[in-house]
Amino acid sequence: MRKISVFAFAMIFAACQSQRGENGSFGVYTADCVAIDDELAIEEAPLSRKAAPMMQNAATMGASMDNNVVEQGVTPRKIIKNGSLTISVDNIEQSKSDIYKLISKHGGYCSREQFYKYDWSNESGYKISIRIPCDNFDAFISDIENIGGETEDKLVYINDVTTQYIDLETRLNTKRSYLARYTELLKNAKSVTDIVAIEDKIRLIEEEIESVTGRLKYLNNQVEFSTLEVDIEHKDAYFDREHPDRNKSVGERLLSSVVKGFRGFIDFLFFLVRIWPAWIIILLVLGFIRRAKRKNED
Repeated sequence: MRKISVFAFAMIFAACQSQRGENGSFGVYTADCVAIDDELAIEEAPLSRKAAPMMQNAATMGASMDNNVVEQGVTPRKIIKNGSLTISVDNIEQSKSDIYKLISKHGGYCSREQFYKYDWSNESGYKISIRIPCDNFDAFISDIENIGGETEDKLVYINDVTTQYIDLETRLNTKRSYLARYTELLKNAKSVTDIVAIEDKIRLIEEEIESVTGRLKYLNNQVEFSTLEVDIEHKDAYFDREHPDRNKSVGERLLSSVVKGFRGFIDFLFFLVRIWPAWIIILLVLGFIRRAKRKNED
């Protein structure tokens, strides 16, 4: 009987040691930091004996789901295509009207229009910012070049954001997996401490989901719609922006020189009036010198 008791005690001790090895240690579990991902690491208050293992299981399950997301199918390449185009035309108003018809034809829209006029000439033009579906971008540029003007400058630049897009999608799926898991844990939470800790975790995850979702929407918009900056100028326009007077005829330059000279003379007169205190001092000094000379002569 004594041998049986010793044997039973040994079996119970071994079972306890095995249970200790599986759970790590006895007592109250405390999660100092459970990392949701590389952007979210939150200090937590000590949890109850039941809640802490559930939180640890949520983190383990989230990491497993993260690996599954990475192994999903290949995401189509995401390309952002933008550009700028400068055309010179005979009639800028007619050309602008033609461009707006092309915008409607290709399913785009105008995001900004600016009318400008140079101070040193009568020439004017338009700067139009256009959003156009990426699939119609090249055809749209070709149609603009065929409206009757001359292409003075053209630039198309492409940005591949596939890697960034995949990274954001992966983060979003991971955060949603964590959110679903912690929502389930919240239903099973018993104590107020556990409920507050899990709700705080859920709130932070939801904020991260909103942020990543916004960035994904922005990228999708940039990928789906290309931006083209169109500058419409007169065909006979020549502008020397560093020396504006060179853009004028000889008569205009001569008249401009006379006007500038007259304005300079007026500015000089105003300058003389503005320094009237100096004139008073000069007159006093001259008067003092004249008196001194008269005394010397006497």
